Amino acid sequence: MRRMLAPLTLAACLALPATVAAERPHDRRALQDIEQGRILWDVTLADPKALLARLQVIEQTYRDLRRQGVEPRMLFTFHGGAVELLARTPDRFAADEVTEVGAVQDKLAALKAREGVSRIEVCSIAADRADLGQGDLIKPVVMVGNTFVTAAAYAQRGYAKIRLH
Repeated sequence: MRRMLAPLTLAACLALPATVAAERPHDRRALQDIEQGRILWDVTLADPKALLARLQVIEQTYRDLRRQGVEPRMLFTFHGGAVELLARTPDRFAADEVTEVGAVQDKLAALKAREGVSRIEVCSIAADRADLGQGDLIKPVVMVGNTFVTAAAYAQRGYAKIRLH
């Protein structure tokens, strides 16, 4: 029986798709001497489908940093029309967007739960324009006075600002 098991195991392994065995490219040169990947995701993108796609890439970015021995340090700032995507009540959205907005909110919550993702901030100026208060926002979103001010402060702390618009 053991003699037959080895050839069957080998055949099963050879049948696996090549992508399983393929290693992702590395970023060694850029990451040389880097211990933390500090990124401020500056979000103004108000299209939930497009934002969900970007959040999936952000999740991959998080995994890529970890895979390469760099500790992710990420935060999000929302301003402009994007703040409406963080509203708790679905009546703000078109019927065909409710599912996508929910998926965006779920993805943000999952990202926030990861080690090294510290905050999801909303600009109070944009929130006021959208008639949203702190109580109208999903958790764990935090309203701040002005995300331009906080973005400048985080830049002083070494965070690279990457725009999602």
